[in-house]
Amino acid sequence: MKLLIVEDEAVIRRSIAARMEEEGVEVRQAAGVSAALEVMRIDAVDAVLCDVHLPDGDGFDLLRAFKGMADPPPCILMTAFGNRDIASRALQEGALDYVAKPLRFDELLARLQRLEEELRLKQRLHETRSSNMAQGELAMLGDSQRMEQVRSSVRQVATGHSTVLLEGETGVGKGVIARLLHNLSAGAERPFVRVNCAAIPEALIESELFGHKRGAFTGAEQDKPGLLAEAEGGTLFLDEIGDLPLHLQAKLLHVLDDRHFRPLGAVKEQQFSARVVAATNVGIAQRIAEGRFRQDLFYRLNVMHIVVPPLRQRSEDIVPLAMRLTAELCEQWGRKIPQVASEQWMWLETQPWPGNARELRNTIERAMMVCASDQPLLFHHGATDALSHGLNEVVRAFERRYIRQTIVDCGDDKVKAAARLGVGVSTLYRKLEGNCSAHSRFSR
Repeated sequence: MKLLIVEDEAVIRRSIAARMEEEGVEVRQAAGVSAALEVMRIDAVDAVLCDVHLPDGDGFDLLRAFKGMADPPPCILMTAFGNRDIASRALQEGALDYVAKPLRFDELLARLQRLEEELRLKQRLHETRSSNMAQGELAMLGDSQRMEQVRSSVRQVATGHSTVLLEGETGVGKGVIARLLHNLSAGAERPFVRVNCAAIPEALIESELFGHKRGAFTGAEQDKPGLLAEAEGGTLFLDEIGDLPLHLQAKLLHVLDDRHFRPLGAVKEQQFSARVVAATNVGIAQRIAEGRFRQDLFYRLNVMHIVVPPLRQRSEDIVPLAMRLTAELCEQWGRKIPQVASEQWMWLETQPWPGNARELRNTIERAMMVCASDQPLLFHHGATDALSHGLNEVVRAFERRYIRQTIVDCGDDKVKAAARLGVGVSTLYRKLEGNCSAHSRFSR
C-alpha cells in the first residue's frame, strides 16, 4: 500500500511515516493541502491520512478537492480536537474514517490493513470485469489463423509494462487492439489517452503532449497538464507515430528512457508512469532511411511488435466480422437484426476492402440507413443478380476459404493440404492468390 501522510508538524509527520514504513507501508509526505495535491498529481497513492488543521486550509478542503477527481483515494482524517461534530462532518464530506490524536498505531494499522484488503478485492473484481469485456472484444478481431496469432500476442503482452508497436493499414483495428491491451492490463481502471500525432498541428503538439506552465508562451494564461500527465498510471496510445515531428521524437525518447518529462516553462520534471502503445500505418523502416524517423526511438518503441493483417489477407474473417458489426449497429439503433441473403454475405467476401474494417462498417451502416427495418439488408444491389460480375467471383472466394481451412487442418503443411484436396502444390498457390478459373475442380 502507498500512503500519503498530510501533516504540517514535521516531527509528528516523520514519526508516523517511520512507524508505517516499519510495517511495510510505502509512504509519501506533504505539509499542507497544496503540497498533497501536487504529490497526487505526479504519483498515484492508495490512501491518505490527513490532519484536519493545516497551514493552507484544512482536511475538509482536501476532501472537497477529491470530489473533482475521477478516482480519488480513500481519506482518513486525524485531529487533536476530536469530537462528534468533527467526526460527523468528516464522514459527510466523504472521509472514509476519523481518528483522534495521539494516534493509536495498532488501531490505525488494523484500519489500513482492512482498507488494503478492500482495495485488493475491488481491484480483482475490476480486473475480472475488464478481462471478461476484453475477451469479448478479442473475439471481434476475427477467427482466422492470422488473427489468432494477433490475439495470442495481445494476451501475451497485455499484463506487462513493455512498450508495444502496432503496425497495419488504416482501418484494420489498431485502435481497438490498443484499447484491448489497456483493458487487459493492471492499469485498466486508469485513463486510456489517445493521441493522433498526425491530427495535431505541429505548433501545438508539444504543449498538448507535455503540458505547459502559465506564461510559458504567448497565450499560456494558465497551467495546463499535458496528455502525458493525463495518462497517469494508464495507457498513452500514440497513433500515427510516424508523423511525430523529429524534435519531439528526441523528447519522447527521453521520456521512455528516463520515465520523466518537463512541461513547457516548468523548472521541475514530472514522473511519467503510463504504458506507451504506438501505432503506424506506414513503413517506419522507409522513414528511418529517409531521415524522417529516429532509429533509436524505433528500437525503444519496438519492444513488442504486433502486425495486424488487412482484411484482404484474411477473407474468412469478413462475414463473421460483418455479422458482428451488423448486430452491434442494430443494438445501437434499437433495430431488430435484419435478414441478409447469402449472396449478400458472399459479395462482401469478394471485395478488396482497402479501408479494411472501417470501410466494412461504413458499408453496413450505409445499407442499414437506406433499407427499411422490415426489408432484407442489401450491401450491394447488384449482388442478387449473380453479383453483377457473375458467379465466378463467389466461387473463387469459396475456393480460397476452403483451401485456407484445409491448410489449417493440415498444420500449415501446404504439400499435405494439396494432396488432401487432390491438386498440385502450384495449383494450390495459384488458387490462393485468386488467379484461377472458376471452372475448376472445386467449382464443379
